[in-house]
Amino acid sequence: MSEKKDLPISLNPVKPLVSPERAAEDWALFEALKSKLLTDDDYQPIAGRRYIKRSGFRKIAVYFGLSDRILEQERVDREDGSFYWRIVVEVEAPNCRVSTGVGACDSRERRFAHVEHDVYATAHTRAKSRAISDMVAGGAVSAEEMEAELGFDESQEKFYRISSLAELEYLLYEYIPDLEEVLDITELDEGFKIDRAKYLDRPLWQEINERIKELGGTWISAGKESHWIIPKQNLV
Repeated sequence: MSEKKDLPISLNPVKPLVSPERAAEDWALFEALKSKLLTDDDYQPIAGRRYIKRSGFRKIAVYFGLSDRILEQERVDREDGSFYWRIVVEVEAPNCRVSTGVGACDSRERRFAHVEHDVYATAHTRAKSRAISDMVAGGAVSAEEMEAELGFDESQEKFYRISSLAELEYLLYEYIPDLEEVLDITELDEGFKIDRAKYLDRPLWQEINERIKELGGTWISAGKESHWIIPKQNLV
């Protein structure tokens, strides 16, 4: 058996692979690609900023020729019936450079329509988008990662900081697909007023009320004039 030789140690500093001018040109090219390739549907407004969604990162992956595969996946079940998935995804570029992303999703984050499928799919989306972002997008945080950061927290209740009527409608539409038929939303100086557009049966009212409470809202009981209010100053 041959003896292992010590590798030479270089004291030279690590140098960039390209010139500053080339780096600036390449980054400008990427920003131009995003502006031409991604549409408003590929972004999600959260806390006053726009974050790239899954569809946006998938488009970026296609035009950079990236491929991906799952390296690890683990499901952890709890005694109360809740669970979470942790997934590691590797993305490879045509030049053989690789990047890995870790994503997790907890079944207690929100009320998933199809919990068994949706929790796994969300964890996979977060991992894949993270790997793509680390590879070509400068580590930009995805919309799905921001949802996790602003949503579920075991120790304390957290609310979104809602900056516009459009953002509030987006957050409600996820749970209330027929939003425009059941609610009228008005933006006021002090917050958002949410009126019933029609009669709501008890189960639907409870579902809507629960979601609005998660967003910091309060039900104001005033007979036919009853409504919800989400005060802007109370959103944290």
